[in-house]
Order: sequence, then structure tokens, then C-alpha cells
Amino acid sequence: MDEALFTYCYLDNAEKCARQAIEFQPSSHHPYTLMGAICFDRYDRYEGEKWFEKAIQRGASRESIDVEIKKSVARMKDKDKRDKMIRDLLKQDSRRYSWANKYLSKNSHKKLG
Repeated sequence: MDEALFTYCYLDNAEKCARQAIEFQPSSHHPYTLMGAICFDRYDRYEGEKWFEKAIQRGASRESIDVEIKKSVARMKDKDKRDKMIRDLLKQDSRRYSWANKYLSKNSHKKLG
């Protein structure tokens, strides 16, 4: 199976499971954290941040959210989309996301933060 198709199917199934978990346990932060990570894996930072904020409202720590963001960035295969997301994160908070500089591709413009 093609990697893009595999990733799409995997994320689609993960989203279905997360949405079911939200129905069954709406006060738990775990499915909201999962939805945030899924969105980041789909290169949708803005939607991911909305889900992560819902997770924080339900008890997730900012540190645990940052760990999920780091894992998503590390998994990203599309260098252009990854670089754009990293630049956006660094513009948002260069101190918080300083770790992301190491994931910028070599041909990307100068490192930020």
C-alpha cells in the first residue's frame, strides 16, 4: 500500500476512534489530545491547536501537548509543509518551540528563534 494512502487510512480510523471516545468520555482529555495530534499529522495546525486547547481545559498539561506536537513534527514526511508549520510555530512562540529548529530542512531559509 502506498505510504500516503496508508497514512490517510490510519489517521481516518484514528479520528473515528477518538470521536467515539469523546462521545463515551467527554470529560477525559485523552481523546481531545489524540484529535489534536491527528490534525497536526494532517498538517492542520490551527485545527490541532483547537483540539489541544480542549484537552487542556479537561486536564492535559501544556508539557504533554508539547510532547505530542514534537512527535507529530518528527513524523512529518512532507518537508515543505513541515518547514512551514515549524516557521509558524516559531513565529507564535520562539522560546516554547525552539526545539523545532532541528527539524527545519537544510534548504529551508535560516533557522528561526
